[in-house]
Amino acid sequence: MAEEDKNVLQEAAEKSSNAAHMISGAIKTGKTVAATSKGAAVGGPYGAVAAGLWQNRKTVGKIIAAVAFILFLPILFILMLPSIIFGSLFGGGGGSDISDVPDINIMNDNAAIVQNISEIETAVNTILRESHDKVLDDINAEISGLSADTETEITDSYADDIFFNSDLIISQYCASKGSYEDINIDNLKATIEFEKDNLFSYTTKTDTIIEKDENDNDVNITKITYTVIYSGDDYFADNVFRLTDEQKTTALDYATNLSIFLDDDFNNQASAVHNSLSDLADTYPYEWSDSQFNSPFAGMDWQAHITSGFGSRTDPITGAQDFHTGIDIAFTKGTPVHAAKSGVVVVSEMKTTGYGFRIVINHGNGYYTLYGHCRELLVNVGDTVNAGDVIAKVGTTGRSTGNHLHFELIKDGIAQNPMNFINS
Repeated sequence: MAEEDKNVLQEAAEKSSNAAHMISGAIKTGKTVAATSKGAAVGGPYGAVAAGLWQNRKTVGKIIAAVAFILFLPILFILMLPSIIFGSLFGGGGGSDISDVPDINIMNDNAAIVQNISEIETAVNTILRESHDKVLDDINAEISGLSADTETEITDSYADDIFFNSDLIISQYCASKGSYEDINIDNLKATIEFEKDNLFSYTTKTDTIIEKDENDNDVNITKITYTVIYSGDDYFADNVFRLTDEQKTTALDYATNLSIFLDDDFNNQASAVHNSLSDLADTYPYEWSDSQFNSPFAGMDWQAHITSGFGSRTDPITGAQDFHTGIDIAFTKGTPVHAAKSGVVVVSEMKTTGYGFRIVINHGNGYYTLYGHCRELLVNVGDTVNAGDVIAKVGTTGRSTGNHLHFELIKDGIAQNPMNFINS
C-alpha cells in the first residue's frame, strides 16, 4: 500500500476513537465478527448494510473500503448484538411503532445499552423468582397433608439466587423474531410468562430411615426429600422461544457478541475507576501509616476460598483469555467484608454492571483497595474506617457468576497482586 494510502487510514482511525476501539474488539473476536455478520439484519434497520459492507469488503476500492469499514464498525458490532438492547427506544419497550422512536443516539451510549440489558435481566429474574416460589408453595402444601410422623427435607439451590445465562436468553428471544420491530421487553416478558409454570418443578425421593425412640428402640421413619429443579437455559430455546436449529446458531452468535460487548464495557469501567483515584485522593486525602494489609475476611481461612487469582486467566463468562486485576474470594451471600487497612472511603456505589456494588478505600501514599460485587454497602464516601471494620457484605452484583468478593489492591492507579501485600 502506498504511503499516502496509509496516511489516509491513519487519519480516519485517529478521527474516530470509538471506531478504533471497536476495531480492537473485532480483532480480539476474530471469526465471531465474520460469522455473525450474516445475521446482522435481525439486529436492527442498518444491519443488512453493515453486513454487506463486511462481506463485500474485498470488492470495494482499497482505501474506500478500509476507511468505510473503520467508520462503520461500531454500528456493525452493536447491531450484531441482540436488538432488544434497543428496547427502550420503542415506546419504552412496550410497542413497535417506530414513528414514536425518541431522538436518542443509543449506538454511542454504552450506558444506555447496559441499562437496557439490566432492565431485561431484572424482568427475567422476577418471572423466574415467581415460578420458583410457586413450586415452593406446592411443596409446602403437599407437606402439610402428610402424617405427623413423616420427616421431610427440601433441597433448594435457588432459595437465595437464581443464576441464569441472561446473555443467552436475551439472544434466544431476539433470534426467534423475524424483524427487529417485533422485539420489545413487554413481549419478552409475556413470552416467558406463558411458560412460567414449567420453568421450575420438583422431584421427591422417599426413604425409610431408622431412628431411636424415647426408649432407645429402633423405629422406622419415612423421610421424603423434595428437590427444587430449574429447567435450565436450554429449555428456553426449545420450549419458550421454540427455536429452529438455524435460530439456535444465530442466538449463540448473538450471545457471544453480547458477552464480548459486556466484557469490554467492564474493562473500560475498571480502567475508569483506576484512572479516577488520584483525583479522589485530592478530595479525600489520608495519611499513610504502614505497609501492612490484612485479609478482607478477618479470622477466616480465606485463602482456601480463592476461586480466581491475580493475572492471566480464562474469563469465567466469555471463556477468553484476559487479565484479572484482583483476586476473587468466594463466600456465602451476606458474609461480612472487612477493611483491609485503615483509610478513607472514596467510592461507595451501587452499580448493576461491572464491579456491581463496590467500595474503594484510600490508604494514602497512592494505595487503594477495591471491594466489588457486594450485596450491601455499609459505609459512605468520606467515612474514615479502621482496619478490620465491616464495610460491606458479600454478594453477586454486577458482572458476576456467583457470590464472591472481587478484591483489588491498587498503587498509583495500577493494580497489584494482593497476595504480595496481605499479611493475614
